[in-house]
Amino acid sequence: MAFSAVLAGAVYQSERTAADLTTFPPPGCMIPVNGVNFHLNCMGSGVPTLILEAGLGESSLSWYPVQSRLAQHMRVCSYDRPGPGWSDLIDSPIEPEHVAKNLHALLNRADIPPPYVLVGHSRGGIYVRAFYHQFPEETQGLVLVDSAHEQGPMHQYHHAAWDYRKQAVLIAVAEPLARVGLVRLMGVANADQHPSPLPAEVLMAKTAVQNRTDTARAVVNEITVMRRGLDPSTPPPGSLGALPLLTLTAGNLIDPKLVEREAERLGKNIEAEKELARIKQAEQNDLALLSSKSLHIIVRNSGHFIMHDQADEFVSAVSEFLKPLALKPGTENLVHHSTGSGQKAARTVELKR
Repeated sequence: MAFSAVLAGAVYQSERTAADLTTFPPPGCMIPVNGVNFHLNCMGSGVPTLILEAGLGESSLSWYPVQSRLAQHMRVCSYDRPGPGWSDLIDSPIEPEHVAKNLHALLNRADIPPPYVLVGHSRGGIYVRAFYHQFPEETQGLVLVDSAHEQGPMHQYHHAAWDYRKQAVLIAVAEPLARVGLVRLMGVANADQHPSPLPAEVLMAKTAVQNRTDTARAVVNEITVMRRGLDPSTPPPGSLGALPLLTLTAGNLIDPKLVEREAERLGKNIEAEKELARIKQAEQNDLALLSSKSLHIIVRNSGHFIMHDQADEFVSAVSEFLKPLALKPGTENLVHHSTGSGQKAARTVELKR
């Protein structure tokens, strides 16, 4: 009986996944790279090309509120790492350096030449920094969107080991449940569980890709690598030298009063949440100091997904950042930035709404 139920669930999951792919085909194109099909979605034209790197477990759809608007003035490409979204799964943990190499190979295969300005949200911030360190001559600037920190909050936050262990266990359980369709039936991966600025049809597509078994497996793989940050020997983020850098920080997550109010509302440990907010503020400041050409903007009234919560401010800030980086035709090969130590200074401003 149990075997029959599992088999029926697996068939249901397979059939629903195939149906979802027919209903929600990839908005971009599928490009094979070393035997893996990657989804790449490019819009607009211009130099440099803006490359969007999503956060943990997220797909190219996380950039929906801003990509087409940015593409009115430049070429903008989003893509899916292996597993989330429409890209094939690579069934093993992938280090940030390999994520960067995969992206570089994808751009070459798609005939999208440098220079690039890379935008990394959350965990994606670590990946775009890895890209710069491997391909500095092709990188013209970075935008870090409430970025994760290579060391944090592992070294200072005493709840971190338990938080990551709990998260890893939950997702590890979710993967076998996803294989037999239970995650889909229970709706735990549905994208419409919380208020969202995304249109209904985009939320439906996001739900479809998040219910793929490959998505759960990919998140487990990423968390496996992330947990290595628990090791006290994890090195800090590397200097970006004089590379133009824009750091956007979610104001709601570092405001002590807002953090306390939200912790109380959700029944969380208030002091632990305030401690985490202090660490997050320090980490964001640290990231903003990685380059001597740095602007740090604290976006008020925004949670972690700044490009959703404050899309207008996001588009405005990124567009202004890119203005001096826009190249005239024929000057693409003149891009170079020093890879020396970044000067410990950054201009910090707040965007309020």
